[in-house]
Amino acid sequence: MIKFFRKIRYDLMEKNKTGKYLKYAIGEIILVVIGILIALQINNFNNNKQQRNIEQGYLLSLQTEFNTNLKKINICLKANEKRINATEDMLSLFDNNIRDTISDGAISEIIYLVFGGEATYKPSKGVLTDIISSGNLNLIQNKQLRQRLASFQSELDFLKLQETSTHSSKDEMQKLFHKNGSVRKVLIDKGLGFENKSISDSTNNKKIFSLVEFENILLDYYLTIKAANGERFFKGIKEHIEQIIVELDSEIKK
Repeated sequence: MIKFFRKIRYDLMEKNKTGKYLKYAIGEIILVVIGILIALQINNFNNNKQQRNIEQGYLLSLQTEFNTNLKKINICLKANEKRINATEDMLSLFDNNIRDTISDGAISEIIYLVFGGEATYKPSKGVLTDIISSGNLNLIQNKQLRQRLASFQSELDFLKLQETSTHSSKDEMQKLFHKNGSVRKVLIDKGLGFENKSISDSTNNKKIFSLVEFENILLDYYLTIKAANGERFFKGIKEHIEQIIVELDSEIKK
């Protein structure tokens, strides 16, 4: 094709048809420019298609990750609700009229529920972290979805501060219980047998509920775990995850 156009130019030059040659040259330049523009469009189309394929892969992976995170936060909310209820039961034991009607075994069960486990949420973040760290978050076209994904980590950081406060209150409470109560008594009442006798076998954990200091720390702990299930923490994160899932589902169906 190039040889064909070149031959035409040479023929026009040999015949001294300068005007026609110039028109032809301009036409050839226009054709070349059009060819370049078409090539660029094809290249852009291919790049966009490749980026959309990458985006779709990310969306599907994020959908799986955030559905898992939704299950985790629901488990966390339920577990923390049980902990809140157990702490309310423990706070009622500072009332002599209530405490005197409850068996040692029931008190041990309450203590076990309050001290067992932590109010902690650990989401899966592998896919989201990879997208953000690789600078590919902009491949996701939905601006609102991008913003929600980008702000998810900041919500987790805020939750971490609440969890730290909760764990601190719980540590103080456990230290005071270890000083004035019997862990062994709780374990025995929960069915754990010990081969040897101990000086703490006769200890009654009801006496811990005569300490104002223990009640004060327990109240601090109660307020933090109750707040953890509120709008600014676990419940708020759950709503954030649900919004992300809705956006993901919508984008995947396009």
